Amino acid sequence: MKTRLLMLSILFATGVALAQETTQGTSLKEGLMYLGAGLAIGLAALGTGIGMGHAVRGTQEGAARNPTVSGRLQTVMFIGLAFIETLALYALLVAIILLFVK
Repeated sequence: MKTRLLMLSILFATGVALAQETTQGTSLKEGLMYLGAGLAIGLAALGTGIGMGHAVRGTQEGAARNPTVSGRLQTVMFIGLAFIETLALYALLVAIILLFVK
């Protein structure tokens, strides 16, 4: 069910992106750059969001099993979340490069 919903949303989003009427100066290359930039940041946000959810879930499960190490687990979790967040920032940088470098 989730896979079907994801596929339908991707098809709908690309259909809306490609439905814009072409004006003078726009080309297929430029349109694909915009589509690539949107997909780059969108998929990166999806992946990092899932990764952060797994990290927080694992930390909470570990703290529930052994409450004495919850402080240390929380510290490691925050360091891991910082690394995961840098991946999203790198994807944003790639998307910006795709948009502005021609």
